[in-house]
Formats: sequence, structure tokens, C-alpha cells
Amino acid sequence: MPTEIAPWIERFRMHRLAIGTAALVLALAVALAWVAWRWGIAEDRMAMLQQQADAGFLQAPSSSRIVHVDPRAPRPIAVARGDFPERIDLRFKARTNRHARFRMSLVRNDGTLLVHADQVVRDSNYDLRLSFNTSILPAGGYLVRVEGYARAGRLEPFAEVPIHVSGP
Repeated sequence: MPTEIAPWIERFRMHRLAIGTAALVLALAVALAWVAWRWGIAEDRMAMLQQQADAGFLQAPSSSRIVHVDPRAPRPIAVARGDFPERIDLRFKARTNRHARFRMSLVRNDGTLLVHADQVVRDSNYDLRLSFNTSILPAGGYLVRVEGYARAGRLEPFAEVPIHVSGP
């Protein structure tokens, strides 16, 4: 079956090389504009990473300290942040029959959650353990909150221990 080509298409047939070249130049211009726009985003991210590097990343601890916490009589924990970070190992005495699993959280005084450990079980000495590096803690007040899972899956408060970090 013969097809008829419209006269307006016949006019474009003579200039198909010029039209193809113009389309290719337009596609390249759009691609270069996209790369230039993404380049600006990459520079912003590099500046953000440099600011983060100036503030300091997580550093390896130079020493470790074990802190035993009795939930019946919790006392505040003092951490001095010097030139070298320290690893703090908190050990909560969890001698209770009410809870088999616990949730432990390290929270700033303004309510910002820093560390969250869920479904924690006791070790053979009936201790709950939570360790953290002091290089993640700027100077200020913090709270370690321990909650126990009840039989129905509800969380019940078990212990709270304040931590005060001093230093630079």
C-alpha cells in the first residue's frame, strides 16, 4: 500500500543533516548544564565535609574505663574530655525477674538520641553492658536510660543515670 508523505515533511528531508546537528548540540548543551549544576552541589558537599573534618571525626580511644552502675542507687558519671578520647564501658546490675530483654539509650539533655541499643540481654553476671567512645560526646549533660520489656512487649523504666562531660 503506497503511503503519501506530507509536503511539510518533504521540506525537512532536505535539511535533515542540519536538524540532526542542532539536536545533538542541544543535547550536549543540556548535558553540560546538568554537569555544571551537579558540580556546584559536589563543591558544597566537599565544603561540608571539610567543616566536619575541622570539627573532628570519631577518634580511636586511648584508654578504657569500666563503670559499674547500680540501678537502685545510680550516681552521676563524670567524664573529662581531654586531648585523647576514652572508651566508657557501662555495666548495669540487672538482677530482676521482671525483664529478660532491655533497651538502652544515650540521650542528650535536650532529648536528642545519640546511641540506641535494642533487645539487650544480660551477660552471665547479670550485667547489661553499653560502651561508647567519648569523642562522640561534646561537653554537656547526657542521660543513659534503661528500659525493660514487659511480658506484653511494653517498655517499663528500669534505670536512668546522668552523665556529665566536661572539657573542650
